[in-house]
Amino acid sequence: SEMTKIVEISGEGGPLGIHVVPFISSLSGRMLGLLIRGIEENSRSRRDGLFHENEGIVKINRVDLTDKTFAQAQDIFRQAMKFQNVVLEVLPPYNRDQYEKSVIAPLFLDNEEGVPKTKIPPPVHPKPTLKTIKLSGTMGLEAGVQAALQQAKSPNLPRLCRKPSSPSLSPLLGFGNKRNAKKIKIDLKKGPEGLGFTVVTRDSSVHGPGPIFVKNILPKGAAVKDGRLQSGDRILEVNGLDITGRTQEELVAMLRSTKQGETVSLLVARQEDAFLPREL
Repeated sequence: SEMTKIVEISGEGGPLGIHVVPFISSLSGRMLGLLIRGIEENSRSRRDGLFHENEGIVKINRVDLTDKTFAQAQDIFRQAMKFQNVVLEVLPPYNRDQYEKSVIAPLFLDNEEGVPKTKIPPPVHPKPTLKTIKLSGTMGLEAGVQAALQQAKSPNLPRLCRKPSSPSLSPLLGFGNKRNAKKIKIDLKKGPEGLGFTVVTRDSSVHGPGPIFVKNILPKGAAVKDGRLQSGDRILEVNGLDITGRTQEELVAMLRSTKQGETVSLLVARQEDAFLPREL
């Protein structure tokens, strides 16, 4: 790949002296590999200039680490280090955004013809501060990430660190107008893979918490099986309760309180005619 570089090392040279954490996509919440958080002084990696901090290891001996768990990725790395030659595919920090977009793009397609699944407009330039919470049944918590999720006491709902300048999200900020919006009621039955979508909102202002939108439909979960919920839908009600003025953490707690096998009733607003389909 033009976005990554190849690093060849020997498994017989002793410990590498690097500290890794899960490399999680800020766009989709998917596990992409291992992120190098620290390099020990006087280590083999530092001495030979093998790695730099914030680089991502995405393939080990041609094994793609995408969607592997942190434990699986670590085990693949440990097993590879038993061999004399180890080939790593490493992603430099300056290519991270481009790489994440290339990985997430297939999630938006319905079929082989490449019909866009969601109607997301072209990128625009505003750079507000956004916060994202994943509503799936799978773990994706990067080491060192704390904050509001501890208040919700939820191991299933990690708070993902994201950069403020995300082209895929900035158009949603213009969708606060309820005029011409079609209201749709969607019932989702919570299965073993969770509800299967992520939400996004602006930070609270003097006017109170901002509107909450569906950010992404994940490849597994109740939302993709049902097929009606779309990225960009504004969530108005949960189980008949108006969420206007409620924080993102409160919404997450409401959804999380739904037990497996129970149904969540969502009322969403959709402005289908406001945007053209995004070309991917």
